[in-house]
Amino acid sequence: MKSLMVYMAVFVLGVGLGLGAPFLAARYAQPYIPQFLQETVHPLTGTVTHKERQQDRLLMTVTTRDGTILATFRKQVPEIDLLVEEQDSITLDVKQYEPFVTDPPVIKVNKLSRQVPEPSQPSQSSIEPEPLPDSPLNQSPASGETPGNTEPSHLPLN
Repeated sequence: MKSLMVYMAVFVLGVGLGLGAPFLAARYAQPYIPQFLQETVHPLTGTVTHKERQQDRLLMTVTTRDGTILATFRKQVPEIDLLVEEQDSITLDVKQYEPFVTDPPVIKVNKLSRQVPEPSQPSQSSIEPEPLPDSPLNQSPASGETPGNTEPSHLPLN
């Protein structure tokens, strides 16, 4: 009976280590594992739709092709807050799409190009052209003739 209890204890311990070791290794041994054995990650690119700074964390809503992500940053909060603005395109390094992520590594930030309009220059069309010399308005009446139209020949254009 005593040997059966030892075998059962060893079996339960083996199952526990077999199920728990990958989670513990991924969390604590990640820096020590060679690059070719590490789990691959898939960068997600999206647009920052909302950003809120709280005392000890930064909440950022990112809309991606797969869906919307709420990213919570607790590390490097002032740096990320200065770097990322609303409507910027951001690439996060995550394993897969998840609606809630905590401290995802930021791979790349593309700023929204905010173009400042240039002051408008006066257009060339506002300059009045001179009338052509063949125009009947510019012809002077012959001597001795009284003109039928006493209005000035050049009317100001508004």
